[in-house]
Amino acid sequence: MKLVKLMFVVLLIFPIHVFASTKAVVDITSMSITNLSDALDKGYLTSELLVTLYLERIEAYNEDFNVIRQINENALEEAKALDKEREEGNIRSPLHGIPVIVKTNIDVAGLATTAGASALSDNMPIEDAKVIKKLKEAGAIILASTNMSEFAFAASNSNSSYGSVKNAFNTSYTPYGSSGGASVGVALSFAAASLGTDTNSSVRLPASAAGLVGLRPNIGLISTDGVIPYDTLRDTVGIMTKTVEDNSLILSIINEFDQNYEPELENLKGIKIGVINSYLKGSSSSIRVNSPTDEDIYNLATSKLSLLEKAGAEIIYIDELVDSYYYNLASTTMTGDSFCDGFNKYIKGTTGTIRSFQDLATSRGKIYSLTGYLSSCNDAWTYDLDKVLDKKAIFEEHIKDVFTSFDLDLIVYPTTKNKIFTLNSGKSASAPGSFLGSVIGFPSLTVPMGYINEFPYGLEFFSLKNSENLLYSVANVFEKENNLALTNSPLAPSLYEIPDYIEELMRYYEQEENSLTSKTKAYFLNYSKNTDKVNQENAESLILEYQNLLKEEETQSNNYVKVIMTILLIMIIISTILFVLILLLIVKKIKTVYKKMKIKNSKKSKSLLKYR
Repeated sequence: MKLVKLMFVVLLIFPIHVFASTKAVVDITSMSITNLSDALDKGYLTSELLVTLYLERIEAYNEDFNVIRQINENALEEAKALDKEREEGNIRSPLHGIPVIVKTNIDVAGLATTAGASALSDNMPIEDAKVIKKLKEAGAIILASTNMSEFAFAASNSNSSYGSVKNAFNTSYTPYGSSGGASVGVALSFAAASLGTDTNSSVRLPASAAGLVGLRPNIGLISTDGVIPYDTLRDTVGIMTKTVEDNSLILSIINEFDQNYEPELENLKGIKIGVINSYLKGSSSSIRVNSPTDEDIYNLATSKLSLLEKAGAEIIYIDELVDSYYYNLASTTMTGDSFCDGFNKYIKGTTGTIRSFQDLATSRGKIYSLTGYLSSCNDAWTYDLDKVLDKKAIFEEHIKDVFTSFDLDLIVYPTTKNKIFTLNSGKSASAPGSFLGSVIGFPSLTVPMGYINEFPYGLEFFSLKNSENLLYSVANVFEKENNLALTNSPLAPSLYEIPDYIEELMRYYEQEENSLTSKTKAYFLNYSKNTDKVNQENAESLILEYQNLLKEEETQSNNYVKVIMTILLIMIIISTILFVLILLLIVKKIKTVYKKMKIKNSKKSKSLLKYR
């Protein structure tokens, strides 16, 4: 009985140590890329430690959200190499040693590019997509690929052959799509940032629902080489981050023209912002983008517009931007006619079972049928290309005329007009931005504006061609005025706590405070035995020494686990031996009893025969 009790206690203790997480002197869930880069520079983190922390978060939380498709098995080795470069003074960019996750329709060497379809499970790129090459050259670590809406078809969800991605704030709700995995992954702090793709609103809607900054850049600003296409006239790679500054930093690295992007404005004096009443509040119009906006979203957006005015912007209200004529014009340009030919061009850069769109359309392992796209193969769609381009040109001139007529710098509207809905509800999101930049290829940027109940919602900024830096500048001022905490899902809290004395010493070392509490000072002086006063040099030593203490603690924990495992194994062996011995004794006892009964029955039989 005592043995059983002991084993029970061991089994209770064992999981606590096996699943204990790695620790650090900073909480990565509350840090931007800028913060992480600074911590790497100061030695608070190494890239190897950072990758480990993110991998542990993925292991702990991914199952509940179905975000990650494949892990880069070389990530830790890449991190070690980048740490060595940093030690040698070679820091490639602010992204040096920073983990990023990527939507699984973008080629990453060593990871299958599936677009969410299991039919493409062995579709291996021969080389990285151009945008991935740029990230790696800047020192970024591609940590994993993410689930998505299969073939980037749906904006209302992120359902694929690999199941549905769940909302970062409530797993019964949609994360939107098609870049749902890439957005939720950042909201769960599985990485510092992510790349997605945007055709209609596939970066901005998921970013809004995850409390992130999401950019749809000007068409052509970021290369789509090595990206599975849908509509080559509208497709673009987009960026999702926790801050505006982080977003601009990544665009500076991955854009095709080596342009530098950095928010420049201190305030919004002289900036004229158009607010479309039919987008902000809506009406009974049959046009979806002009339909009524949810009252709570309207109230939240209205309150946030006042922050723009507070920062100095002039708000100009305009009744309507898209009437039935322009709505129908824009709608007829949104086709997937280039899907087949675009895929056939793309697939030449990969190896795998599927070698053509015909192969893909007739294969199993997908949740959507593609046979309807076969009729546009072999350049059949190009007969309507001139008409599509003409319509886009008319729509573009209309938008430019509105900007000129009202002397606008940009337009602002809620990223979505309706509240986030449950998974597989069958509802469709109403995103005004899908009938602006998506049609004519101009840039849009969604920024978190606040929460309604448990869910975040975004405010979207739109402007004319190549105006990304204006959008960043205005959005950055708004972000500071709004002063929201960096997003991290409450369903995926930090896996470790940081001692108060470490946080206090860090603030002291960085000169954010002039004094320490007596408790922290006593701890510090006890550690710094060769000094009778606190100084910054020793404060830094203690902060960095904490990493070594953690490693020792982790080693001891691992040794403890080994000891427990050994004890457990010995106990199992002893238990097994005891069980066998007991079993043998029972068998022997049964045999003895059986033998006695047999002898007794034999004597009884002989007695009966004699009597007869």
